[in-house]
Amino acid sequence: MKRWPGILALLFAACSTVPVDMNEPRRVVGTESAVRIDAEVRTEEIRPGAPVLFTYEITNQREQEIAVADIIPVTTYDSETRTITVNIGSEVPGQQLLPRLIPIAPGEKKTFTGSARMSFAMQRPAGDPRVVHPASLRLALNFLGDTKPFAELLNIPEKAVADAKRADELFPVWLERNEVVYTNAIPMRWLTMEQTQPQPPPTRRRRP
Repeated sequence: MKRWPGILALLFAACSTVPVDMNEPRRVVGTESAVRIDAEVRTEEIRPGAPVLFTYEITNQREQEIAVADIIPVTTYDSETRTITVNIGSEVPGQQLLPRLIPIAPGEKKTFTGSARMSFAMQRPAGDPRVVHPASLRLALNFLGDTKPFAELLNIPEKAVADAKRADELFPVWLERNEVVYTNAIPMRWLTMEQTQPQPPPTRRRRP
């Protein structure tokens, strides 16, 4: 088993001491099977390739410990609903790497700060009238409801562990134990590349 202390690409969040403002109008919330996520989205605009910053709290109301993978969120887009989903902790063991897991004890609440880049593909050119741009955003919290099979990854100091054999063994177990909580969606304004470029000042005509 090989340790990877420097794989920054797998880090998705940092613990925060600043709680989510429950009175913030840009707050989203989701509850499923005694696990709750409250989040505060810190922007109203979405730009291609730019990060969306957010703070979120995970509350474990179960009698058993849960765990969340410490990785970069993955963004997906549903053109039918015009909704972007920011998937937190959605990674499963790959061919080699096993991510660090953050445990949340029964009755415990943990606060994190994170960011996600809008890196999904827009299939049509921006000038095509058929392009449907995103209009809302929600969060999806992926977590492991049973942490026993993954005890070796809980609170490890490294960002990830390289072990191809163990990753292959844990893949089906991870899929079986993974659960998801979705928040409500909030309106967002999509800015095209043209809208993000600074506009030149208007030219003043000289009088003849």
